Amino acid sequence: MVKLLKILMPVEYVLVLFGALTCALYRYFDLLMPGQPGAGATSGPLLFYLKQFLTCLDLYALVLLAAIFLKLIGEVRRVNWKFRAVAWRPFWLKTLERFTLGQIFQDIRFFHAVLLMFVEFALLKNLVPHVNARLYDDLFIASDRYLCGGMVCSEVLFKLWGASALDQISKHYFWYYPYMSLTAFTFIAVAPRRLAQEYLCGFVLLFLIGILWIYVVPTLGPVYIYPEMFRFMQGGEISGLQESLWRMRDLLSENPRSQEGVFMISGFPSLHVAVAIMGSIYLKHIHPLLSWLSWIFTLLIFNSTIYLGWHYLLDDLGSVLLVALCIPLAKRVSWRWWGGADVSPV
Repeated sequence: MVKLLKILMPVEYVLVLFGALTCALYRYFDLLMPGQPGAGATSGPLLFYLKQFLTCLDLYALVLLAAIFLKLIGEVRRVNWKFRAVAWRPFWLKTLERFTLGQIFQDIRFFHAVLLMFVEFALLKNLVPHVNARLYDDLFIASDRYLCGGMVCSEVLFKLWGASALDQISKHYFWYYPYMSLTAFTFIAVAPRRLAQEYLCGFVLLFLIGILWIYVVPTLGPVYIYPEMFRFMQGGEISGLQESLWRMRDLLSENPRSQEGVFMISGFPSLHVAVAIMGSIYLKHIHPLLSWLSWIFTLLIFNSTIYLGWHYLLDDLGSVLLVALCIPLAKRVSWRWWGGADVSPV
């Protein structure tokens, strides 16, 4: 067992610890582990993982090809084309030196860890009503009214943007998923190994420490507390998603052993905003322009999570604190690891 732990990367070691916590909690509450949200009883956690893995293989291949192309362009620019005698073999070897089978295998270990984290996160989030059934929305509503001049912050943004902005702001919200995936795969396929290790370790910690915060202070969010305030969204894609999550919650309330869905409703902290903030901070190490674009996206996702009723203002502000906690922890775990895999820069 000790030898096995020594060959694990830091991000994998964190997952082992939270995997043990997941198994212990399900055993304690005597519950079956559900699978993909909304997939029904035919889906278990293993199938949920495999579906994500196969989907991400395609995305990884695209990012890897893009990285090879950009690396090749960079090498071409360094060649003095005044001389026709170009040593093509060393040229291609230099271009592809980052993309050896060993490095690709390590890349797959990285995104395997990210996918496994999402499975563990879904399993742990499903236990929120069992771990702490009390809701703290009243506290967050009071904080919204204090910070937003007597109104819930969603009301403020609705008055500012109006119902006509719903479609565009909904798009901003759904951009989060490709943003999160592309950012993670950019670090996996392009960044130096130590930087990728540090970012992905921080990324995993965001979700796994975030779920512990959700256990301590569970909330539903404005859209479920004040549904009449969000009637302007009825019939839209966001409204359909919110209603689907609520139906799964009702099924689990009636039968905690139901395999029809996963409990996925929570407010504090906003992991959407936390992921965008962390991405913005780390992307500057790859290219400053990517970082600036990411900060713009962070503002858009901050606005959309509140406007659409997913979060209170304190949820999004709490994500800043979560990032501030996870980054130094990721640095400490990644850079001072006594038994991790070789993550030296390439």
